[in-house]
Amino acid sequence: MDYDVAVSFAEEQRTAVEEVVEVWRQRGLTVLHGPDQTHEWWSHKESGDLPDARVRFLLPFVSSVDDFTAAMLRAVRAGDEHVLPVLVGDTVVPADLLHPHVTYLRDVAEELTEALAARVEAAEAAGRDRAPVAQIVSRAKEFAPVTATVPASFSRYAEQDAALRYLGEQFAAAVPGLERRGFAGTVHVGDTRIAVRIERAGDTVYALDIQRGGIGGDETVNFVVGRHDAGSACSNGWARPIYDLDAGAAVLELHDHSVLGRGAEPRSYSREALFAALWQRINAVLAATVG
Repeated sequence: MDYDVAVSFAEEQRTAVEEVVEVWRQRGLTVLHGPDQTHEWWSHKESGDLPDARVRFLLPFVSSVDDFTAAMLRAVRAGDEHVLPVLVGDTVVPADLLHPHVTYLRDVAEELTEALAARVEAAEAAGRDRAPVAQIVSRAKEFAPVTATVPASFSRYAEQDAALRYLGEQFAAAVPGLERRGFAGTVHVGDTRIAVRIERAGDTVYALDIQRGGIGGDETVNFVVGRHDAGSACSNGWARPIYDLDAGAAVLELHDHSVLGRGAEPRSYSREALFAALWQRINAVLAATVG
């Protein structure tokens, strides 16, 4: 039997996918969809056990990249026109699985339906044949994983700039809220240094300088806790921008001597996670001050 589309989904997406499939059918699209046809179901079926159907597109709903969805994404990267991934929520496709010239669909119900209908109509107008769904799945499984590499556009200094800018914005937004707890806070954001000072009745109870460059190199972000002489060479930890191949994104590798109090083993943080950890540490210190 011929269909416009077939769908594959993760177990937790079942209800949402059933709802959008019903919208597609009301729109006039024919859909191969079974309640058990999850990513796991598709991935464990041999070619001869897969549905005997031809489809214009196979739509895997991607909320996280597991073995099956990675195979589907590799198929797209290799130029398979019958695989059409739908990215769920704010899902980000790892750089090594992205096709630079493909626009991926998002699971916004009305927009997704119209975009899918337009893709089906375009395929019909171009005279592109349907393909056996078993062939689409089996072929995708044959693509070997691509060895991840650091993108040529990755820049430690650009990531350093972005980290300093983000941390400065977050501290400037968060520190005024300490007044409700009986503290006075100031944040000075300069080109090369962020100075965070927290006082109680005029006494400094916490000081943090975040500096461009330091003992780890001029591309790092250096952290100095406590008041110190200007220009003195000291560090309570430093972070170097690196590219995480597994995550497909830039992160900050923190060498923590004492800024978070978590030991010397390097640990990777996104900008958001690093600010959250720094702020949690500050709050712990302030709680001990009034405890």
